[in-house]
Amino acid sequence: MELSLDITRNDLFSYVNLQRVAGSTTYIPQTLGRMAIFEPEPIDTTFVHLYEEDNVIRLVPTTERGTPDIRQLRDVGRMRALKTTRLAQIDSVRAGELIGVANMALPEAIRARNLGTLTTKRTSKMKSNLEATKELHRFGAVMGKLLDADGTTVIADFFDEFGISPPPVIDIDFDNIPEEQLLQKFQDTFLRPITIALQDGGRYTPNVYLASLTGDGFWAKLMTHPGFRKIYELNMQAQAVARATNPLVVPNMWMEVDFAGIRWINYQGTRNSDIAVPFNEARMFPMGASDVFKVYWAPGETLLDVQQPGRPEYLYLQPDVRNAMPDHLDIVLRAYPLYACIFPKALMRARVKPAA
Repeated sequence: MELSLDITRNDLFSYVNLQRVAGSTTYIPQTLGRMAIFEPEPIDTTFVHLYEEDNVIRLVPTTERGTPDIRQLRDVGRMRALKTTRLAQIDSVRAGELIGVANMALPEAIRARNLGTLTTKRTSKMKSNLEATKELHRFGAVMGKLLDADGTTVIADFFDEFGISPPPVIDIDFDNIPEEQLLQKFQDTFLRPITIALQDGGRYTPNVYLASLTGDGFWAKLMTHPGFRKIYELNMQAQAVARATNPLVVPNMWMEVDFAGIRWINYQGTRNSDIAVPFNEARMFPMGASDVFKVYWAPGETLLDVQQPGRPEYLYLQPDVRNAMPDHLDIVLRAYPLYACIFPKALMRARVKPAA
């Protein structure tokens, strides 16, 4: 067995190639990951230190010549420290699993390839778990509260961190909004307040628009409202024309429609509701704005990672060195991210108005 483990010294198992293995495995499709709203920022510590200023624009009153100048008021600053997370998994390839795979009768290149295939299979499963967990953390940041895998432990409450109250839930009475007023209703209720908040916070850019993750019940109400239904049908027609013109055009994975300056997305979470928008609710947040959502990558835990900028993940293959008769290889996959909303004032919540 010890001789079989020597094949891990083959170039196939170098650190660089292990990272390529991690990158070549299949990712789970993720709505928020695909939207790419989290700006990546590698850091070289385990804490994120944020300095926040009021950033208020103050109008300068006119004064008579020769009178005292108006003294500039300094912005009030606050320092915040947010801790990154640790997502670590381990799997092993046991000696019994290498029988016939790493047989000494086979050439070294074939043994390395066979073991590489088995290692990649195990790594792929861990990668899938990690990608699902990353989506959970992205989802939590968009909701304003980052929850752990158990669904109850709070990792970070961004409303509390920034000293503001969670946004109230706005009731939308779909049954009593006329067709011609739906667009104006959504713009006045969601688009303008979030735009104003971004402008006041110095985070507005000309290409800002909103996204809304909706639960199935909220989406159903949207779909049956005549003011939205027409836009949806036009959207589907445009997609059909595009696919007829170019068969390589891929349709939206999930239902998405742009309306009233908002991209409405029927969010498809996990079936067990670990990651899901409540059935009759919708969550709004900005896209294209600066310094609203960040993902901070902290460095790994080995001596090689000290004082180095963090990476999205770390993959290691560690032969058993704890005894003279090694019997397994450990596959370790770790990540140290913090998916954060650093401007929770731009988040909003809505729901279908409950029946009286």
